[in-house]
Amino acid sequence: MKLFYFVQVVSIGCIFVRTTVALTCFENNEETGETVEVENDEFVYCRLFPASRHPETGEIKKAKADGLKHEEVDGPFEEFFELSTSYYQILNICLYEKYDFPKMWKLMRNASSKFQKSPKIEYQFRCLCNTDRCNTPTNLEPYLVKLRNEKADNLLQQE
Repeated sequence: MKLFYFVQVVSIGCIFVRTTVALTCFENNEETGETVEVENDEFVYCRLFPASRHPETGEIKKAKADGLKHEEVDGPFEEFFELSTSYYQILNICLYEKYDFPKMWKLMRNASSKFQKSPKIEYQFRCLCNTDRCNTPTNLEPYLVKLRNEKADNLLQQE
């Protein structure tokens, strides 16, 4: 029974330590166009939309980075990050998503006549991570290499 209480205290302590340590994420400053580091106690994840090329126009869309607060998280991502062990760790989660706006538009048009023009289907690729500066706003390959190298360095320091 003492072991059970010990585990509870340690678990609560770990939760307290994680929630009191600010997460530092890169964010794009909309006014200046610069990418800055932002430290915020409320960030639970850093997010990155890697640079991409528009499939129809070929236009390059710049990478976008920011931090996410708990109320902005739209999925059960903590379940994946909690799978980490001493020999296995999820470093980030990347999603390739499809938003079928024409279907949504039909529903909205039925609800309101102000929606006139049907939008197109959009695709979005984003990555989430939960360590400091893990959302480096570069293209995807250097981002993954940087993430891998930082994690390897952190693991070596812990041993």
